Amino acid sequence: MRQAWLAFRHVARWTNFVTGYTSGLLIVFSTLAISFEVVSRYFLRTPHDWNLELNIFLLIASTFLAAAATQEGRGHVGIEVLDSLLPPRWNWWRHLVADILSAAFCGFVSFYIWRYFSEAWRGGWVTDSIWAPKLWIPYFFMSVGMTTLTLQFVVQIIDDLFVSAAREE
Repeated sequence: MRQAWLAFRHVARWTNFVTGYTSGLLIVFSTLAISFEVVSRYFLRTPHDWNLELNIFLLIASTFLAAAATQEGRGHVGIEVLDSLLPPRWNWWRHLVADILSAAFCGFVSFYIWRYFSEAWRGGWVTDSIWAPKLWIPYFFMSVGMTTLTLQFVVQIIDDLFVSAAREE
């Protein structure tokens, strides 16, 4: 069982690594697309109707793909002052309860975003713009991001409950 858990945790960390760096590349690509729009609009006088939506899609994908990698390092906004004020055991419980509630919330959101992705895919949903990109694209990245974030919370919960408990014995 321990080997299976270590393999799962390794896959989760590798996935976080890949999605984190993919998120960074998407931000770079978004920056290049915005720069291209600025140059073509103001210097070449040729605006593009697709650029804004492309950047919105890229930034949605980047935000959601980076969520689990950020959580792995506990980089999300926290109340650090409580860490210094509370005893270590209380902090352990506080982190555990926060992780359980966060995992439940993210799992709930993930389930419904996957449903939206499925409906957008089957229904051929598109945006209302002239370019009309498919809406399944942002829903897919939101789904993947929320699923990996949920799995990261599960990894943290299991590690807190069993791995740290095994170290104390």
